[in-house]
Amino acid sequence: MSAPERYREVVAQLAGAVVELRERDAARAAELRRELRDTEGELRAAADRLTLARGMAELRWEAALQVMWTAEEPGKPRPRPDHRADPARHADLERAADEALEALRAAADRRLFRRRR
Repeated sequence: MSAPERYREVVAQLAGAVVELRERDAARAAELRRELRDTEGELRAAADRLTLARGMAELRWEAALQVMWTAEEPGKPRPRPDHRADPARHADLERAADEALEALRAAADRRLFRRRR
């Protein structure tokens, strides 16, 4: 095989490799776009959960202050968020906060009832 023929063969192989690389890159780019879309959705959902959790914490705090005010007890400053809390335990922590608020309400009701006697 002569040098020009060998050159043409190598250039043809390179051209084929370039086409193959472009196709692979296009497929990978489409896959990355899908992953980005999914990740952005997860991020939006997490932000929504955070907003809801903060709102619920605020409502619980206000309810607790109202119970303590009714019981004539001084309120405390609002607790700060614990950034070490495990997000996977969110539902358990929400349930525990609801139970603590109900216990506070029950304690206030018992105390108020005893005072009226």
